[in-house]
Amino acid sequence: KDISERQYVSAFVVPIFHQEKVIVPGSQYHNGGMLVALDTASGEEVWRWDDYIDGYNFDESVSIEVLNRKDNIAIYREDNRFCAVNLDKGTTLWKDQRKGTSLSEDIQVVGNHYYYSYESEKNVDGARAQVLMRGDLLSTNFEMLVEVPIEPIQLFGSFYGTFYVSHVYVENGSTKVFIPFSENIDIYKSQAFKSHVSYNISNKTYDFEKVRLPDTLNLSVITRPVKIRDKMIVSAGDFIYGVNRHTGKLIWTRKEFAGKLSNGRLMTAGYKNRLFAANHNGSRRLIMELDPDTGKTLWIDVGNGGSIRPAMYFLNDVLYFASRGDGRLYAYDINTGKMLWRLRSDDDESFTVMQVRKAEKPGETDMLVACTWKNAYRFKPAR
Repeated sequence: KDISERQYVSAFVVPIFHQEKVIVPGSQYHNGGMLVALDTASGEEVWRWDDYIDGYNFDESVSIEVLNRKDNIAIYREDNRFCAVNLDKGTTLWKDQRKGTSLSEDIQVVGNHYYYSYESEKNVDGARAQVLMRGDLLSTNFEMLVEVPIEPIQLFGSFYGTFYVSHVYVENGSTKVFIPFSENIDIYKSQAFKSHVSYNISNKTYDFEKVRLPDTLNLSVITRPVKIRDKMIVSAGDFIYGVNRHTGKLIWTRKEFAGKLSNGRLMTAGYKNRLFAANHNGSRRLIMELDPDTGKTLWIDVGNGGSIRPAMYFLNDVLYFASRGDGRLYAYDINTGKMLWRLRSDDDESFTVMQVRKAEKPGETDMLVACTWKNAYRFKPAR
């Protein structure tokens, strides 16, 4: 289905399945439509959301893991602009522009709230405070939950360090957040400490206060930590750490790829309490499964085609992703580490985003939808 209206689609919004529709990115230009709902059976357009606000250009990390929605409401964000879209009708529930600056386009919905990282107004020493915020799904109401405890070691620009992404979850009735962050040591030498905290949002207390990782690194944590049983897996560039999520204690470190620029920056994903990693900014395609208890390699595949876009998707023990390098879709058997297929688009454009869905009702089939700069495609999954 051509979703471009003769314009390139440059908003990297990950598709969302909702009832009998899949919501895909539209053109970012005025009146071009920024979200398009397609009938999953026919591909025909159901609605087009074009409530354009100057400055909106949704980034791929906004809904990369489809954590930005609950039921029929999806939250989208670009810098300090926020909006809620009704997925039934393609209408705007609310929209808002706020004081402060985006740290990332990260959004995570838990319960009736959404959580995001933010830089507040400057504090007394001239640096901006880095904070975890919480917004209400159904209104423009929001609040600051906790300021990330970044030490003023070295001020660079207006910040002492960086906080991009957190992992919010519910445990024993309490909402908690695991926050990894960086503290500048010597920005000119690209050196920073990596630390993390766990904060009980419900009780307004720390499960543990700042725990510092042993290495000095030059890359920030930009992908959401993965929760597997009693662990959080933290990906910091070409380093991966396994830490106890209750105490913050370091359990294992994975860093044999450190300094090898061809590997790029490693990201992680969890599926059925299994841990997977891939490079999403480098010259090689590197996919592997790790033992979440030790960090050791269970299988690895290295090939040409460039790094993958920053998301991995799983369905029926198959790992899917879109490649940055050659623009193709890939499918891997996670039990053998073997590639099942790779697909090039019919329009010779790169695949940018994709999504999978397990059949939910009798008579339905599993689905894979992927988008290029021009078209949305529905494919039959690998199995």
